[in-house]
Amino acid sequence: MTTERRGRVEGKSAIVTGAASGIGEETAVRLAEEGAAVCVADIDRDNGRRVVERIKEAGGQAIFVATDVTKTAPIRRMIERTVTAFGRLDILHNNAIWFRHGSATELDEKDWDKTLNAGLKAVFVAAKYGIPAMRANGGGVIVNTASVHSLVSFATCTAYDSAKAGLLGLTRTLALDYGPDIRVNAVLPGAILTPLWDNLEVPEKERKRYAQMVPAKRLGTGRDIANAVLYLASDEASFVTGTSLVVDGGLLCRTE
Repeated sequence: MTTERRGRVEGKSAIVTGAASGIGEETAVRLAEEGAAVCVADIDRDNGRRVVERIKEAGGQAIFVATDVTKTAPIRRMIERTVTAFGRLDILHNNAIWFRHGSATELDEKDWDKTLNAGLKAVFVAAKYGIPAMRANGGGVIVNTASVHSLVSFATCTAYDSAKAGLLGLTRTLALDYGPDIRVNAVLPGAILTPLWDNLEVPEKERKRYAQMVPAKRLGTGRDIANAVLYLASDEASFVTGTSLVVDGGLLCRTE
């Protein structure tokens, strides 16, 4: 006897912000592989459309919506476009971020504001307008990309660490306020090798040093985080809400 295998998010509609590269790209692709129709949301139009084509070439369904998550109107449009295209919204993966390093005395206020708007306020706004859309079809799931920076702090990451720490509080509050039909969780990546490392020109020696700090003895990949998001978004995690899933290769186990 054979049974047809259904995708773990078959028939569902998902939004992934910051989906034009890195963790967001791999999560959008992974959700599509498991049957979701995906809205690729990002400020990067060229790479966002590239991700849509990557999904379509593999037989998936996707649209691109240009979205600046530091502003309310584009977030509302992102949700409306998704519902119009796919008829529903089931999964919202808040992944986009912007940040600039600097201590409190060095960091410009506008950079603080932009980081908090992209990394924290955007999640609040997406929930404010996304949750009613989810409830219109019986409920849904929100997965927020936090960070190991949510739990421990790193020098000169003033705004980024503040946004990521605040995101855990927001995740818990949303889970309390909107359960049982809306589940809300956070995934906390550790050292994940993404195109950002190339953009920041992190040298190979430094990458190897980071890898040796991790008990798994390697840097994480976008696929590692995408698999975690897929689990939290799927019915396999139906009793999981208001929590944080650390995916760091054991980095936080270190005491030195």
